[in-house]
Amino acid sequence: MLPPVFTLFSGKGLKSPVSFKRGLGCLALAVALAGCEKEVDIEVRGHTPRLAVQYNLNTDSPKQNMYIGRSQSVLAGDNLWRNGLVKDASITISEGNGSVRQSFVFVPLEYNAEQGNYKPLTAFTPEPGREYTLRVSAPNFEAIEGKLTMPTAVPVVSTSFQPDAKHDPYNFSGLLRVQFNDPVGQRNYYRLFVQLLDDQGRPVGNAYSRNENDDIFGEEVEKIELYKVFDDGWANQGVITFSDKIGTYTGGGAPATQLEVTLQHITSDLYLYERSKDNYEEDNPFAEPLNLHSNIRNGYGNFGGITVTKYRINL
Repeated sequence: MLPPVFTLFSGKGLKSPVSFKRGLGCLALAVALAGCEKEVDIEVRGHTPRLAVQYNLNTDSPKQNMYIGRSQSVLAGDNLWRNGLVKDASITISEGNGSVRQSFVFVPLEYNAEQGNYKPLTAFTPEPGREYTLRVSAPNFEAIEGKLTMPTAVPVVSTSFQPDAKHDPYNFSGLLRVQFNDPVGQRNYYRLFVQLLDDQGRPVGNAYSRNENDDIFGEEVEKIELYKVFDDGWANQGVITFSDKIGTYTGGGAPATQLEVTLQHITSDLYLYERSKDNYEEDNPFAEPLNLHSNIRNGYGNFGGITVTKYRINL
């Protein structure tokens, strides 16, 4: 940028109007950049480190590991992925009457004792409709707590899969339709998963949306996307229908013989947490920063509940 500006003032070399205009443009840019420099002092509030947890009670997963982390100031230099683990926490999950249903113990990784997870001492399957409380305490931290009521089971009324004309057990696509009755008189929140099973019922692959249905099924389809949370605020007459062209992929092992549809009825706090997380992760340059939704008292994270209904379709 400096050579054209020097040439402009030295009177040398600018033999055309284009070069002259280019020199003026460089000069204006240099002046503008110089005028943009300004130091701004930002006051950063003091931060008290707090415990953080993200854990979901799931009727389909009675023994899940848990990770307990901590928060830190934005100016702190610690790498929380490496150094944010809290290894001396006490953890319990209790019913509404106070009886402890599950407790956890920290187990380090075999190849790195500084990392690990909290493993449950016993298996525990939460019951739909019951209240549960998660409590976590650790030295030098304020104890945290999260509460929830497990959602009711929502049965899948009907499912169908119409494969495309050309397909094979390892790579195929088609139209998947799932219908279930949405409980009336309350706001409900859901998530749909689809995976492929072999003739022994073992997972061998997954499905994904083909996004080819916008002009076929209309407005309703836009409300539901596989693997993402959605609510029933738009549902008509207590019935929700998912219709979508899906594709599939397998790991190349045994061929798929069934599609397994998993309907998750989730708590409102888990729905809000997942939605706020999606807003962070979406590639939207105009999205404003926001805090992740949390239902953890005195801490950060989320304690969610998932009640699962499964349905299998023979291929």
